[in-house]
Amino acid sequence: MLAGGQESRVADMLLAGHRGEWLLPIWPDVQHVGSPVETGDELVSCRTAGFDFASGGRALLYADLHRWEVVSVSAIESDHLLLSSPVTGAFARGARLLPLRRGWVRDGSEAVMLTDRVSRRTLEVDIAEPCDWPVLAGGAEYLGTRVLDVRPDASDDPSHAYAGLRESVDFGIAMPVVADLPGITLRTQRDSWKLFGRSEHSWFRSLLYSLRGRQRRIWVPSWCDDLRPALPIAAGSASVAIEWAGYTHFALGRPNRRDIRIQLLDGTVYYRRIIDSLDAGSIEILTLDAALDGAGISVHQIRQVSFLSMAALASDATEINHLTDADGTARATTGWQAVVPDV
Repeated sequence: MLAGGQESRVADMLLAGHRGEWLLPIWPDVQHVGSPVETGDELVSCRTAGFDFASGGRALLYADLHRWEVVSVSAIESDHLLLSSPVTGAFARGARLLPLRRGWVRDGSEAVMLTDRVSRRTLEVDIAEPCDWPVLAGGAEYLGTRVLDVRPDASDDPSHAYAGLRESVDFGIAMPVVADLPGITLRTQRDSWKLFGRSEHSWFRSLLYSLRGRQRRIWVPSWCDDLRPALPIAAGSASVAIEWAGYTHFALGRPNRRDIRIQLLDGTVYYRRIIDSLDAGSIEILTLDAALDGAGISVHQIRQVSFLSMAALASDATEINHLTDADGTARATTGWQAVVPDV
């Protein structure tokens, strides 16, 4: 945060004199109340969908540095908050309303003095209470597991790599003992996200809460043109002819190389498993576990054929960089680590 004058002095006083829990405003969830809040009111009219309010938690009504109030939330409705006790102050329309969470300020908050009055300071806070954010509901599934069915942002170049999980033990008296648990190289993938508006922010947070860090798995498309159709797909056929890519020789039956996502230009998406492949010279004939629905499909109707990898997040922590509040724009990056078995 950039603070000058009064704000800088107040921040220094607070940090110098307080070591306990703080009530942290969730800055991306700020909103302006649409109607005045009068003394004695026991509800606050506001938006609640996609905001980090908690029943039994607290919220902040803020007009300025000298006029603010912490209120306790007893229940959350679609268009207002019910309070545990009446508001003691009065706040005009346009006052700010923010959810509050208990947390601890990490040590090492360094202030960089730009002048004798203006400073730049970074605060890191560990939240000291759980967040009951809803997990994803609905969405595409394949073989009983959720599929990442929202395409990430490609303005930042996506990247991927392949690595094994080899572990080596060397006592220095003989050749090292090397253990390769999966026996194959596994794909890692990095996707970037640009989130616009509260609905996209809420969806992304629900995705992260659904995955629980690295605990749960999800099918992740490569989002690449991995296989190129060479001939039209006949109606009711489970065979797909592709340009030669070495699939028959190098990938047939391999984990994380036997499931594909077929997307048409009209937005239709099919998820299928490759159960056989035949090398036919300049093309390869793939046999799918089920035919594609409907009439025949021409090559020009197919936008992309991508591999699906069963994956987990590569880290338990995912950072969201808020450029504005959550009604605006944010950026995030997810790393994916393919896993085996893949069903």
